[in-house]
Amino acid sequence: MRAIFVSALTGVLFSFISLSVQATDPSTAAQQWQGQGVVQEIAPPKIILQHQAIPELQWPAMTMPFALSSAVDTTAIKPGDSVTFTLERAGDGFHIVSLTPLN
Repeated sequence: MRAIFVSALTGVLFSFISLSVQATDPSTAAQQWQGQGVVQEIAPPKIILQHQAIPELQWPAMTMPFALSSAVDTTAIKPGDSVTFTLERAGDGFHIVSLTPLN
């Protein structure tokens, strides 16, 4: 019985060590994708973009809303402006972490 307990305890410890290594692994850092598009509407904390295809995400060109990161400054951007943007996954969706006008 004691051997089973020690074996189970050892298995649990190795599981925690594995989770700890995964949590500090730099390869699990936020993944980012680049895109280009035209601003349709700005209503922080959201923006609607008509963007070109983003092949890395297997997205065709489309118009869609995105959440804006609180660090994104939209004061120099208005509807109709062409922009480049950087996306990160945020929960079930994506948010824009950088937005740069092309004009």
